Amino acid sequence: MTAELPADVAEMIGRPMYPETADFPADMSYGWNTLAATENANPLYWEPAVAEMLAGGTILPLSTLSLWMRPHRWAPGATTEQVALRAHFDLKDLLGLPEAIIGDNAVVFGDPVRPGDFISHRQVLRSVSGPKTTRLGSGRFWVIDVEYHNQAGDLVGVESYTAFGYRRDGAGVPAREWSPAGEPATSGATAANPQAANPQAANPQAAATAPLRKGPPGQAETAGPRAKPDPAHDQIRVGDTLPDLTHDVTATTVVLGALASRDWRPMHHDYHFATERNGTRDIFLNTPNQLAWMERAITDWTGPKGRLGRISFRMHDPVFPGDTMTIASTVTAVPTDDSGCGWAELELVLRGDDRICSTGTARVALPMSADDNPWQRRGEDWQP
Repeated sequence: MTAELPADVAEMIGRPMYPETADFPADMSYGWNTLAATENANPLYWEPAVAEMLAGGTILPLSTLSLWMRPHRWAPGATTEQVALRAHFDLKDLLGLPEAIIGDNAVVFGDPVRPGDFISHRQVLRSVSGPKTTRLGSGRFWVIDVEYHNQAGDLVGVESYTAFGYRRDGAGVPAREWSPAGEPATSGATAANPQAANPQAANPQAAATAPLRKGPPGQAETAGPRAKPDPAHDQIRVGDTLPDLTHDVTATTVVLGALASRDWRPMHHDYHFATERNGTRDIFLNTPNQLAWMERAITDWTGPKGRLGRISFRMHDPVFPGDTMTIASTVTAVPTDDSGCGWAELELVLRGDDRICSTGTARVALPMSADDNPWQRRGEDWQP
């Protein structure tokens, strides 16, 4: 593999591609599927009176953002399977890299999506690395942003995917070592830059040193005082820990999450495909479902007034049926931005039993006072 990028790939960098509008409107049934798949009882999404008071009406769970990029698997007149993130598959073909995994996911949330919205999106290739050799094989990293707008042109979010496309070298490695070694080359800060937003993701070894909590398996030792539920900004401190979210993962957990996020890739529902084609020991949680579980872990603590600004995470190891999944969160900063919005910045560690499966960071807006409502912020007053 030569270091120089093919001309047709180099021309893709920075150029918006595949501008499309979802062929179905946003509908709360999609949101309820996601909430049911993660057992998320946030009243903001279930109780119309709460949604009206805080957000001016019903909104969909923030972690459903990528739904609007995923087409129906089949449509009248289609001659091939409909796929999401088409730039990703273009790169695999153009670079001759038959295998690829998503290693990092980062999302910045703008205006919330409401029932009836038609969400448009476009893909922007931000960077492609030089040739890299990892435990998986030889290939390249690339970063793709997906930008989402509603029918009024308001930005509802930017999602960034870091992928590694590769050819297998030799017999490969065990599936639990799926996280690519080496750093993806990025072209600087993007709207959802997973490396800038998540220093721990850029150093997975740092996560491996996180102490284990005393107590039930899969929990880590408390790093500081337990943060009170439904906090105001002035009630939290650096070092506070959120209540752990623990869930026993089953095959149903995995399939429900894939269905709710409209992810039809067979490794998330087909045991034989996952074990024989992907080389994993079972089907495993998909990326948007991990995001949805992280949203629940955070908003179980903040209550409905907490408004997520961004989440980024790196996946080190799959989450399988039979795992006890635990999401532990620690407050790392409590800044106030120049618009007067108060934030809690969090470090996240998702474990499957005693394995660190994902590490990441999040930024969530909290009320500054009893009459402050982060959901009312728009434009320059919302700086996630």
